[in-house]
Amino acid sequence: MKSMLRALRSRIGKSVQDAEASQGGRVFYLVAEPGYPNYGDELIAGEWLKLLGERYPDVPVVVDCARPGPAAVILKDKHPHAIFTDTLRRLGTENSLPYDGPINDIAAFVRRALDDESIAPNYASGIRLLQRGARSVHMLGGGYMRGDWTCNLSRLAVGPWARSRNIPVVATGLGLMPISGASLEFARSAASSFDMFTVRDVPTRHALQRGSDGRGEADIVVAPDDCFVNGLRGCYSSSEGLPDVMVCVQSDFVENDGALFEQVERTLERWGVKKDEAVGVVECNPRIDYPILPYLARHGYSNLRFFPVIDVLEKGFPARAGQRWLSTRYHPHILAAAKGCGGSYISVDAGYYDVKHEAVIRMGSHWTRNVIGHPAPPAGGGFVSAALAQRYSAQIRRSTAAIYPDLR
Repeated sequence: MKSMLRALRSRIGKSVQDAEASQGGRVFYLVAEPGYPNYGDELIAGEWLKLLGERYPDVPVVVDCARPGPAAVILKDKHPHAIFTDTLRRLGTENSLPYDGPINDIAAFVRRALDDESIAPNYASGIRLLQRGARSVHMLGGGYMRGDWTCNLSRLAVGPWARSRNIPVVATGLGLMPISGASLEFARSAASSFDMFTVRDVPTRHALQRGSDGRGEADIVVAPDDCFVNGLRGCYSSSEGLPDVMVCVQSDFVENDGALFEQVERTLERWGVKKDEAVGVVECNPRIDYPILPYLARHGYSNLRFFPVIDVLEKGFPARAGQRWLSTRYHPHILAAAKGCGGSYISVDAGYYDVKHEAVIRMGSHWTRNVIGHPAPPAGGGFVSAALAQRYSAQIRRSTAAIYPDLR
């Protein structure tokens, strides 16, 4: 058995060496969360892949995410030399520790495995790729790490590991809320190892900073969402035939989706939307965002148009100036408001989604906050300047100078 294992490891090692040779030996290593699919995560990963393919067309890119198979198909046209794996995700979940158990234990396992492949021999190939092939590590933005999702949060352990090997490492546009206790202490320590660590919301920055004087171990910078890295260029669908009213409402993160759906109907009535008026229902996460459509149909809305996430990913986001949007989701809020659409965001999971929506308000939206069970507000305005997207693009690119100097 031992001889078989040695032979297997030898073959794994040779395959990695061959891959490194064919790739020139050095890759951009991205940590992200595409593949579920969730529109925002696919958008962020796709925009970075598109940019790196344009500026560094000969440098392969590795995307480390939870679902590399679907991600590879969804993002197949974004970069000429993209490779998808789940090494960090697997190390965070496939160990002897409880799922989403103590963060320090899980992170310590990840760190040990990255140094010693024999601890996780099933993933030796991926570990060697990180050890021998990564010219940099970049944790892309998103809300895929938070305090109670410790298996995901353990991916931050790649920061101190990379620093110990003199591999440049940055994080851009992360949102870690809600976070507290041991998870917060771990995140604070890990962030201090990054060459640059930007976050997309003020509460995450405040949490990561130490002391009442606002100074911390890490220099945490509040930045725009990573989706702006290319100024939203090419992200929208054709405006032809799009309804004037759009709804994007998820059924998770609420205990009573019936009350949420009633709030949607109450808002449409407040806005004077007639039952036979065209209303678009946008899906960002399969199944989760669909139930509002049959609810509206049962309540008399007879001119509903469904935009499944696969179409949104392939054809572009269905927003145009002059629309009104009602959304629980964060990235639809960003893209619609950035297009100049008015709207309102419905508050779900105050410690998570409210933080996200407040970040969009800081970025330039004037949408109104809409609380379940309360009177529906009128729609607020979108971004007042289309130039904001380009300004945000430049800001994000400058923050990655340590790993992508040609983007400045």
